[in-house]
Amino acid sequence: MMGASTRAAVTALGAAAVAVAGYFSRDLLTALVLVLAVVFAAGWPRLLDLPTFGGPRVVIGLAAVAALAAVRVLSVGTLAVVMGIAVVAAFVHQMLRRDGRPRLVESVSGVVAGAVVVVSAAGWVAADTGPLAASLVVTGAAAIAAAASATAVPGRPELVASLSTVAGGAAGLVAGLLLGVVGVVPGVLVGLAAGILTAALHVLFGRFPASSRVRPALSAAVLPLLVAGVPVYLVSRLLAV
Repeated sequence: MMGASTRAAVTALGAAAVAVAGYFSRDLLTALVLVLAVVFAAGWPRLLDLPTFGGPRVVIGLAAVAALAAVRVLSVGTLAVVMGIAVVAAFVHQMLRRDGRPRLVESVSGVVAGAVVVVSAAGWVAADTGPLAASLVVTGAAAIAAAASATAVPGRPELVASLSTVAGGAAGLVAGLLLGVVGVVPGVLVGLAAGILTAALHVLFGRFPASSRVRPALSAAVLPLLVAGVPVYLVSRLLAV
């Protein structure tokens, strides 16, 4: 069993790992994001209580592999193609079901939502190589770690969410000051975005009955890390212009 504080610790630890990997090596960051995506895929169907578990795990896992391969070998624009193929795969999975296909719409939407998360995770490695990309990865990861740590504070959900947002913004501010290539304003914006996202997901998935079980809890814990990939990429593109 895993409580809210344990999920927060896992999120913070994962964010620290992303920061270290992004600073030292793009290949190491790619491998880490893939591991996180696989962990997410393993617990996502049970977290949402989908009617089937095996098929969604396969579809989401393959979408993660395809997305990371696309941004490393081709370009970030190919993520749209990967997402389209993932949607088709979600429908193919439903066609292959032999259980009468109960809760069809719920199953399709759950698989597609999971695919969106892992495709978004490719944004962590989609940014161009160089000091700017590495610094933004560190900034985003540090903000998520600070925001996740704040969610472990006991209190009302509204108070915890506010504290998490402030912590993320503060971490982004500090990172922007220390990493001059990022700057204060982009650092704060990334931090606030990470804080709001982490707080919202913490409150949302904390209400799911399965969120206290190990695999679903791990999936909920790594979710903020994965979905932050695209915002980090977008900020890197804006700063590069």
